[in-house]
Amino acid sequence: MNSGNWWEPGAIPARGDRRPRIPIPGLADWNARASASLIEISIAGGVITAYTWSLFLARPVFALVEAVALLVGVHLQPVFAFLSWGLAVAFLVWQSALRGSTGQSLGQRLMRIVTVDEDTGAPVGPARSLVRSVLHVLDIAPVFFGYVRPVFQYRRQTWADQICHTVVVKTETINAIAEEKK
Repeated sequence: MNSGNWWEPGAIPARGDRRPRIPIPGLADWNARASASLIEISIAGGVITAYTWSLFLARPVFALVEAVALLVGVHLQPVFAFLSWGLAVAFLVWQSALRGSTGQSLGQRLMRIVTVDEDTGAPVGPARSLVRSVLHVLDIAPVFFGYVRPVFQYRRQTWADQICHTVVVKTETINAIAEEKK
């Protein structure tokens, strides 16, 4: 790579530096990002559906278990309801942790995009990825405007991306940069 390009040692200005930011090559387009999110939400919905169907198909067994539990004073209905949403939330938390450690969730892997730190190009870590996922609530708040923002924002970042200093790039860009550094 030419000197002064993104992810070249010494090319990234310090966080407090007011110089213009270097353009980042290979940013993922909105369609790939939206498709990856829809894939992950669909899988989480599938987990809820599979759990609900298993409760439905095994309802005689669960009815017997619930009857025995009621005899000892335990109500299992809230537990079954919690598990329904708990499994989906656990899946999404796992996806955030996976994205943080490898840069990709399952949906992102299928769409060939990766979430990285905007300054270093490295995966952001599980904790920061989970915070980024929670901050996507800000993207939903003003009529989903934050999710549309990558269409016209110069670094194609949602508000959660901007707050967490992350960008989503194409996998081939990361691979090309890695090959050049060898």
